[in-house]
Amino acid sequence: MVHRSGPETRAIQTRSVEMTPLESLDWHRTFGQLADNVDRAGFWLALVRRLATEVHFDTWVALVFDRQQPPRILAESDEDDGADDALFQDYQRGLYLLDPFYIDACERRRCGLFTLAEVAPQHFIRTEYYQRYFQRNIVADEIHFNQTLDDRRTLCLSLGSTRAFSRQALGSLALMQPWVLALVRLRMHFEPEGDGDAGPHPWHPQPDRTLEFDARYALTEREREVSQLMLGGSSTKEIARRLAISVETVRAHKKHLYAKLGVNSQSELFSLFWQARR
Repeated sequence: MVHRSGPETRAIQTRSVEMTPLESLDWHRTFGQLADNVDRAGFWLALVRRLATEVHFDTWVALVFDRQQPPRILAESDEDDGADDALFQDYQRGLYLLDPFYIDACERRRCGLFTLAEVAPQHFIRTEYYQRYFQRNIVADEIHFNQTLDDRRTLCLSLGSTRAFSRQALGSLALMQPWVLALVRLRMHFEPEGDGDAGPHPWHPQPDRTLEFDARYALTEREREVSQLMLGGSSTKEIARRLAISVETVRAHKKHLYAKLGVNSQSELFSLFWQARR
């Protein structure tokens, strides 16, 4: 996911915790105040500031993943000097299609707290998406609080960190998960209506056709699926398992789509994919 850092998030430091959040009177009191103010404009910032007193993170964003629309950003870290604008726009223009959190949310539609290690495929850090985008925005680690809204949308609160989340941090977040999910679910009743009924976005593919290349390439639906999983970092065995086909069939699809597209590597495939999204 994309994050932009701001003054209030870069200043966040993990404090020494002598007791768990659920043993803290202040923690209970603060979450009660958040519930009272769930309809206020400053809800998201108040929530992440509360989380930041327990766990270190550098950036955050609240958004809605939709199987038929680009992500809808509800709130995010304040930008500093606009340096990340282009990368942020690139994410919404099409890079989100390769985001492991987006893919997982669309495929599994589940609630809970999820780590990058849980949703990222085996070779994620080798992908062009990771090298060109994720590493420049997140650097080290990301976690999501996910709350499903319906059969196509998932509300997410994403926290990004320039260092890996510790076991202690993940434990604290897990304790807070039921409260956070309940609050963000309530919050959706007070969010302005989006454009969810406006049909697919001009740069978004039609539903279930996640990697539209130029029609002249005539990729089959299966070849498009293999393309997306390859670009997202799935190994041949992972692709076979996720699509319920044999390894040999996956290799045949790779060979055919490379020949159709006139490319010889995943780097070239990514460049072709990105040219189609511009």
